[in-house]
This record gives sequence, C-alpha cells and structure tokens, in this order.
Amino acid sequence: MLPTLNIAGDVVLVEHVSPRIGKVGHGDLVLVKSPLNPNRNLTKRVVAMEGDTVTYFDPLNSEDSRIAVVCLLN
Repeated sequence: MLPTLNIAGDVVLVEHVSPRIGKVGHGDLVLVKSPLNPNRNLTKRVVAMEGDTVTYFDPLNSEDSRIAVVCLLN
C-alpha cells in the first residue's frame, strides 16, 4: 500500500469533534497517542468498525491467517 502522507511537505489539520459524535468511518485517518511513547502521536487509517469481521495474517507466513470481529471498546 502506498503511503497517504509524505514525511516532508504534508500538513495535517486535526479536529476533535467527529470522534465524539460518531462520525469516524472506514478509510478515515485518525490521530492517536502512541502506546509506547505517550508524547508521540501516530496517524492510522480506520480499516474496520464495530461488528466488522477482519482477516489478518503474518506477511512472513501468509498461510497462517486469523479472523477477528471488532468489538466496541469503552
């Protein structure tokens, strides 16, 4: 997959209202705090929503795939 954002030259504007009113959907970019370094922000793409089924696999061993259902986190 090609990167959506370039390291140099791209500007990202962030608004904090949509997640609170439930307007985040498939394909949206979200800004989250890094679990390893809370002082760092990460940009991620939403690939699944509550109730979706996701199949994921290890790129080094494509025969080993798993299926998960996305649940609601409170």
